[in-house]
Amino acid sequence: MSWAERFENIRQNYVGARRIQLFMLGGLIAAAGAWPMYSDTMHQLIGKPSTATLIEHIRECAVEYQRVGESKRKDPMACDAAEEFQRLNGSNKIKVSENAFARVRFSLADGQIREAKVAERKLGSNQLPVGAKIAVVYAPNHPDDVRPVLTWERFKVSLMLFAVGLVLLLIACAGQIVALFAWVFRSRKLDADNAPFISPPATQMVSERRGTASRITSSAPRATFGTRR
Repeated sequence: MSWAERFENIRQNYVGARRIQLFMLGGLIAAAGAWPMYSDTMHQLIGKPSTATLIEHIRECAVEYQRVGESKRKDPMACDAAEEFQRLNGSNKIKVSENAFARVRFSLADGQIREAKVAERKLGSNQLPVGAKIAVVYAPNHPDDVRPVLTWERFKVSLMLFAVGLVLLLIACAGQIVALFAWVFRSRKLDADNAPFISPPATQMVSERRGTASRITSSAPRATFGTRR
């Protein structure tokens, strides 16, 4: 194998690997945008509207660490204690994860009062004070699934993610798409070229022959032309 052939093989392998990576990245980004769009839209369509009152902000923390000779552990802990534990042992040994929730109270369609703990990133209540009113939509069969009313500002983020992922997928599959269009157009051209010849009906052929004969007869010179009487 020559050096040129080896270089071409290496180039093709590299291009193929990059194409696969781009395809996977595009698929993940598209899915990250498509699923929230679908989920939020269906929730708004089948959900029931209500007005929720923010009761409290909740912080929940967990510490992740590994003792000598043991596997990794992740234990829930009060956030203040977790931060102090990390400060004493070092951030390279202790990992602290924090989740923020909001406890809200709202009324169901039948008049019952219900409380739910909702992720603040989902509800968008991080900066709201306790006692604030929030327009929400809850799922009738699962009232704890409470989401804010869908707005364009929230919807467009998912739409943009989906569009970016779709563009990456199209770029990754550009060669296959071009080949598909070329095959379709080539097939259409071959079908047109191989279309069977359909002869005209017999009556049309007879009429055409009669018309041709009449034209020949009318255009032929008379037999008595140039003769004396």
